[in-house]
Amino acid sequence: MSSCLPDDLTRTRVMFEQWRATRTGRGKIPEPLWQAAIALQDRYPVGQICRELHLCDTDLRARSRALQAASPSPSPTFVALPPEAFASPAVIPPGEIRLVWERADGTRLHVCLPASEWAQAESLCLAFLHS
Repeated sequence: MSSCLPDDLTRTRVMFEQWRATRTGRGKIPEPLWQAAIALQDRYPVGQICRELHLCDTDLRARSRALQAASPSPSPTFVALPPEAFASPAVIPPGEIRLVWERADGTRLHVCLPASEWAQAESLCLAFLHS
């Protein structure tokens, strides 16, 4: 059964077997081995990973959840516009302007206005952010 496993799962199984053969006592599984097991989850079912690596599925899922909670999720990039960007109509393209503002509490304001109304964008932004 194990002889026809994919290479990455076989390599990880061999790493676990080597660690088990050389450990003294009932030491905890080293973090690099946990990381290798967790990395397999995007390609194999948890049951198969646990069966091949002789792990408890509850432990593997808990480690995976803890790792996801600890890793920062990507946040949107904030682009600060200098005040002169609002005062210079020469840089505004013709047509419609679409703006999205988001407050720290997660409330968003989507605004679409003609380029000719650009001067109102600053007052709209200030009113939204301070409400």
